[in-house]
This record gives sequence, C-alpha cells and structure tokens, in this order.
Amino acid sequence: MPLLPLRLLAVAALAASAPAFAVNNSATLALAFDPPHGAPAVSIVQPADYLCAIVSIRSTAKDTERQAAAVQEAVRRLTTAVQRSSTFQLHQGPARFFGGGNNSASLFSKSSYNPQSLQTSLRVLCPLTPDADFFEIIRQVTQFISAISVPADAEVKIVSATLAIASAEQQRDRLMQMIREQIATTRTQLGANVVTVTGLDSPVLVRQLDNLSVELFLDYQLSATLEKLPDGQSR
Repeated sequence: MPLLPLRLLAVAALAASAPAFAVNNSATLALAFDPPHGAPAVSIVQPADYLCAIVSIRSTAKDTERQAAAVQEAVRRLTTAVQRSSTFQLHQGPARFFGGGNNSASLFSKSSYNPQSLQTSLRVLCPLTPDADFFEIIRQVTQFISAISVPADAEVKIVSATLAIASAEQQRDRLMQMIREQIATTRTQLGANVVTVTGLDSPVLVRQLDNLSVELFLDYQLSATLEKLPDGQSR
C-alpha cells in the first residue's frame, strides 16, 4: 500500500483511539497575537485567563505503524499527566489563531520536523492569577512537559506559548457600544455628515499588552466624509 494512504490510516486510527478524559477545558479559546498595524482605537483591556503552550508530538520511527503507535502512546502519557496535575489543563475545545508569533512564542524555536513524519499537537493551559509570573509559568510548564516519559521513538516539545482568553466573543456587545460612541464623537468633532464603518463582522481579536494583560478589539475601519450640503440645509 502506498505511504500516503498508510499515513492517513494511521492518523485516523490515532484520533479514533485517543483516550477520553473527564477533566479537560472545552472553552472557546482566543490566542493573543501581534496585529500588523498599531494599537486599535477602541479596545477592552483585561487580564488574560491562561498561558497556552502548544505542545507538538511526533515520532522518529521509520515505519508508519510504529509512528502511529508511538504518537498515540505519547499523547496518552501527556494527557494522563495533565489530568493528574493540579496546575495544568488540557484544552480540547475550539481555538482561534489569528496571526504570527509574539514575544512569548519567540522563546521557543520553530518546528523543524520532517514533513514525512507523523505528528500532532496538544494545547496545555495554565490558569493565570493577578500575581502570576509569566516567565516562571513558562519555566514550570517546560519542566512539566520535559519530565513526562515518552516512547523512545517519540518526541515531545513546546513550539509556542502565548496568553489566551476564554469566550472573547462575550465582549462583542460592549465593543460595539464603544464603537458607536466613537462614531458619534467623530461626527461632532469633524462635522462629518457621512461616517462609514467596515469590518464590524470580524471576530473579537486578542492582542497581548504585557506578560499578563491583553486587549480585545474588533478589526474595523472608520472613515468620515465632509460633504457639502445643498443650500438651505444644515447638519
């Protein structure tokens, strides 16, 4: 059988046989990123809920079946370790990734895995408190992952770490109200009779401010037009 079908079958078998644990985090997660433009005009600043470490698991075995078995066993051991931990959580819900890396992600090297190897990834969360030390948490999660014993032909490593927010979309109504206030202010200050807003249907994005804080915003654009009104009409 050709290699690709074997690989697809191995991945399917891995997913089908992955253990189901009662203890996990299934919240919708938004991961912080650095947007290509400057700070948003309207945003909500708040503490991050989690530090999220993306853990990559792959096998160095040559045989496809051994790859699948090694990755499956490594996933099982890592999942069991997280389940037994009083500090970390395994995120098994939807996650939103919006952009490139930030300062925290750059602490870890990019993955250089062979594209022919079988690999998967898990998201390990550490809940944050107001007095948390970001870099101490990174040290702890790195130490935790490194201490997990995995099969000899499997490799586990953290490829990125960033702040994360649960249920960012809950702030949409508040952001929309703030944008409406900005539109009213723009009309008053500029005397604009036409204000155009686009991008309000974008998802709520999360931008990292510092080691513990993020700001939530909508990626919208506002433009004001000063049109000459017909004689006899006023704004």
